[in-house]
Order: sequence, then structure tokens, then C-alpha cells
Amino acid sequence: MRKVQYTGNNFDEIKELCGDKILAPYFCMGFSMLSLLTDDGFVTVNEGDTILLDDSGKFTVIP
Repeated sequence: MRKVQYTGNNFDEIKELCGDKILAPYFCMGFSMLSLLTDDGFVTVNEGDTILLDDSGKFTVIP
């Protein structure tokens, strides 16, 4: 299992973990967010959220 917390300033680290399943950051009301393609569709990743990649390749976002 691998995990990375999104800080708003570490898109390169997130991109390394998620590859082409992550979309570039966008900004809303002063905060940075990402969109991650999971088995359940696109999920929003907010600053402070942690992205988990389990051993089977499944992504989970934990607030």
C-alpha cells in the first residue's frame, strides 16, 4: 500500500502515484482540488486529503 497526502503544492508527487488517473489541480474559493479517476468514477481530492493506492491497484481518498 502506498499513500500520499495532497498539500496543494505536491502535484508532481501525486502524479507519480496516480499516473494518468489524476487531473491537473483547479482552484475554487482559494483552495486547490484535484479529480482522481477511481473504480467508482471521478472523486474530488481536497487539500489535506490522503490518496491510498492498495496492492490491487485500487485508489481510495480519505478526508
